[in-house]
Amino acid sequence: MRRYIQISNIIKERIQNGEYIVGEKIPYGHQLCAEFACSKITLNNALDILVSEGFITRQRGLGTIVKTASPQRTSQMLPIQGVSRRLGGQGDEVHSHLLQFDIAVPPVEIATQLAMAEGQYAWHFRRVRYVGNDPLSIEETWIPVKILPDFTRQDALGSVYQFVEQSLKKIPCSSHTQFYSLPSDDEAQEWLKLQVNEPVSVTLSVTYLNDGQPFEYCTSRYHYQRFNYNAIVQRS
Repeated sequence: MRRYIQISNIIKERIQNGEYIVGEKIPYGHQLCAEFACSKITLNNALDILVSEGFITRQRGLGTIVKTASPQRTSQMLPIQGVSRRLGGQGDEVHSHLLQFDIAVPPVEIATQLAMAEGQYAWHFRRVRYVGNDPLSIEETWIPVKILPDFTRQDALGSVYQFVEQSLKKIPCSSHTQFYSLPSDDEAQEWLKLQVNEPVSVTLSVTYLNDGQPFEYCTSRYHYQRFNYNAIVQRS
């Protein structure tokens, strides 16, 4: 079992047995790193699992607070709605054009986000996603080879999330995503049919399986007129 999953399970047990009290802060990050002899990245990965499971909440300026010892759970963990499932389910034809497909050692910051050891390889591919005849986005994706050893170029043309569900019998169930905008470059202008003065909407996401393991690091640049983001935020 990965170290960050072990740490997550230990902290969860402390919450459930009342050692960490609902409504109060757990020890500071540097204290937990010292106790578990782990890096800040490893601890953050552990805490991210507990956030996604509903045990804790992390608030800037307040710290990490125990939310509940018994989070409400749905009867079935739902998968993330990727482009193929979300738009294909509406009757739209979703397809891809590969710009690049290879195996490479990812940059350190990406390897860290994917909990990869130094020197480990990842699938690296870039693709243009289309809905019908209209270009939607340009994606650059990194997936550890050890997680999907049988992944192929053909698989990269389809739905990655559905491939994961079918081959691993696991569900991509949570992601941490940043949103921002950038000026379009020559590539975006060519493939997304943008003018020189038009921007792209960007998402940078790390997606996790239902066992807490990060499996995908993806940067997507969208045609700004075709980018839609909907969120449901619930306070409990």
